[in-house]
Amino acid sequence: MNYNDIIAQQQAALNQAMQNAQHWQSAYVAIWLAGTIFSGWVIYMFYARLRDIADELRNIRITLQMAQERKAQAPSPPRSTTEPSGEGRYMPRPS
Repeated sequence: MNYNDIIAQQQAALNQAMQNAQHWQSAYVAIWLAGTIFSGWVIYMFYARLRDIADELRNIRITLQMAQERKAQAPSPPRSTTEPSGEGRYMPRPS
């Protein structure tokens, strides 16, 4: 084997190793990018769900406030004397 053949073999081995390293690096970058995009999507969905929950709670609060205002404005009906009130309603009824 002459000197040029040995150099060519070493260069081919080095090129193969560098190409293999480049493929591994490309795969790592692709996996990192996919993970970053997925993480961003999960965080976005989490905050979107929190925003939906906040909207629902705000709607419930508004509904309750409106109901309380209507209840405060409406005259209270007279209480029936035959209906048990307080702790008496939990006591056994006489037969």
